[in-house]
Amino acid sequence: MARGAHLSLAERPRTVIANMSEATRAIIHSHWSSANARDWEAFAALLAPQLRYDVPQTREYIEGALGYLDMFRTWPGDWRATVKALVCEEATAVCIIDFVVGEESMTGISLFEVAAGRIVKVVDYWPEACEPPPRASKHMQRAPAEA
Repeated sequence: MARGAHLSLAERPRTVIANMSEATRAIIHSHWSSANARDWEAFAALLAPQLRYDVPQTREYIEGALGYLDMFRTWPGDWRATVKALVCEEATAVCIIDFVVGEESMTGISLFEVAAGRIVKVVDYWPEACEPPPRASKHMQRAPAEA
């Protein structure tokens, strides 16, 4: 008998959703662990080519996986992100991190969207008001301020 064939029709979707949620959870954990390890090859393998990154607070955005990778690769200082909370559904995740650069610690809240096993969208929120740091990545853009 095929795996899961004994499940009723009502139970099957929950099983599929749970498996998708666990896959999403694994992708997000891999994102942060490979970033912390500076394993850029593993990090890049998690990203969809068309990835979109947004920081609504600073109006910054990046279009494309290469730019997102470059932002992490060029982030100044000795930084580390620790996952404090991670809530996943089928293809979405909300992640709260403690982002430490040197002596400074910040809380970050990231919304992830995943499709076909890769991250397609990231939206970052930083609860404390801030201006964006100087960027070494040429891929980071900033939308004009709303009037």
